[in-house]
Amino acid sequence: MTTHRSFLDWPQPIPFAHRGGAGEHPENTLASFQSAIDAGCDMVECDVHLTTDGELAVIHDHLLDRTTNGTGLVGAHTLAELRELDAGQGQKIPLLEEVFDLVRDRVGLVIETKQNPVPYPGLEEKLAAVLREHGMVEQVNVISFHHRCIRHLKEVAPEIGLGIIDASRPIDAVGMMRAAGADLFSCYFGTLDPEMAEEIRSAQGAVGVWVVDDQLSLLWARACHPDSVFTNRPAEIGPLLN
Repeated sequence: MTTHRSFLDWPQPIPFAHRGGAGEHPENTLASFQSAIDAGCDMVECDVHLTTDGELAVIHDHLLDRTTNGTGLVGAHTLAELRELDAGQGQKIPLLEEVFDLVRDRVGLVIETKQNPVPYPGLEEKLAAVLREHGMVEQVNVISFHHRCIRHLKEVAPEIGLGIIDASRPIDAVGMMRAAGADLFSCYFGTLDPEMAEEIRSAQGAVGVWVVDDQLSLLWARACHPDSVFTNRPAEIGPLLN
């Protein structure tokens, strides 16, 4: 079982199953996560939103329309209402605790908090409490495009492994990472270059890239030598990273 705290000790990139095995199964469903585990992934990644009754639902978009047979904002529904929806092939929107049960002591879990553009007040506190309650702190890392969310998590739960996500080629990636209290910098593959990857590693940070699903992204990931690679096709892409 792997967390990004140990990425720098690995000789090759660690494959992350982005939203599970989303290339072949409905994304962010238990079937998708199980397929990634079966494919031999070391880590799986999921996304969380906060329901109106304060539960952590696993789904990517702020809107239900793309991945379910529902409509409207995820955060405008109770968990019970969300559970009535079909998330693809009869799958339901999972509760985060259900994902814990699936991955516990089997693979690492990366959780992306979806705090923008629609914010969820109290999400960080809820997530920290659930991780502690279920004994998952050592098996989970939390990442977000919302860097203030990560900095807030660092304040309320400094024991949790944290990372920031960015889709640009910043002037000072290390400064961004340190300002958020993170030790993982996860970026779009096309914005990474070998120089930035080395800067981050020299600062004792880890580098992740997304989404590596085709020949171009694979070739560039191998040229930049990131510590982790997010892919929707873990069974196919994973063996090609060595």
